[in-house]
Amino acid sequence: MKDLKKKRMNSGKRTEKSINDLDERENSMNRVIQIKDEMEQLENQLDQLKKELYIFRENCNHEFVKTDYSQECTKCHLIESLQW
Repeated sequence: MKDLKKKRMNSGKRTEKSINDLDERENSMNRVIQIKDEMEQLENQLDQLKKELYIFRENCNHEFVKTDYSQECTKCHLIESLQW
């Protein structure tokens, strides 16, 4: 009788553990979806910022500081190689 009772208790634990595992998996999958959405938003934001930077650099009246191998604009930080 005690063995049967133990088996019933153990099977209840397995079910509870299974439910917890399912909840954890669902939470993990939800987090994965959330991360992917955030990444997409950040990629779009990065693209927008790159476009803005490009526009600033196109309209900049560059003042370069030269080194042996490159030059950098002190205003917009555009770097150009001097090695062709």
